[in-house]
Amino acid sequence: MNRSYLFVMFVFFFNLEAFAANVQRPLTWGYVNFAPYHYSENANVAGVIAQQVKLIFEDTKLTYSAVELPNKRAKLYITQGRVDFSTVIESFISTPDDFLKSNLPIYRIVLGAVCLNDSFDIQQLNDLKKLRLILLSGYTYGTKRQINEQSGFNIELHAQNHDSAIKALKYKRADCVLGYESPTRVEQAKHPDLRLTFYKIDEFPVYLYLNKQVKNAPNIMDTINQHINRQITPPALL
Repeated sequence: MNRSYLFVMFVFFFNLEAFAANVQRPLTWGYVNFAPYHYSENANVAGVIAQQVKLIFEDTKLTYSAVELPNKRAKLYITQGRVDFSTVIESFISTPDDFLKSNLPIYRIVLGAVCLNDSFDIQQLNDLKKLRLILLSGYTYGTKRQINEQSGFNIELHAQNHDSAIKALKYKRADCVLGYESPTRVEQAKHPDLRLTFYKIDEFPVYLYLNKQVKNAPNIMDTINQHINRQITPPALL
């Protein structure tokens, strides 16, 4: 066989392997069912945060796939690196040194108490200690401290999501649900007979966190940051 032919074939296969090694595989985005921010719809992910992620990645020319995570295990799966990136508030990430955080938030969410009584005086978390409370499983609520009986809260039950929490509230299983404003609006639309009052307690920025174990993670995050600057226009939606 001609030596020139062998050389050409060697160079071809070498370049092919080098190209394959440098091609970035699609990233995996781990999310929980949390309407209207991100939720599963017709085998796809939809929602306002999902739309922000889509716009950012379309602008970067990076590809990704979305994986719905169970609420109770989402934090564990993200920490273990089973997904490449997530979009969460800072308190959700228990090992921040393992992740790169976007320079800017991609969204903001509002925390508050959802109650049937419109005459409560609720301005901060501690104001809830005098009330019977429903919590959402797997949520950190933007705080490192535990919200439980040991810290003075009266927890009646833990609900899987805002839907089941509002249903429990409807049957007066508790005085209030500790939840978020936009998901509460979604549930209010489902239960127009309920007169819900939302007491704002705090608001939190939602950042994109990329696991450092992802190949070329620093370069990928640099690219994402450049495009977040272009896509996110303050004031951020709530």
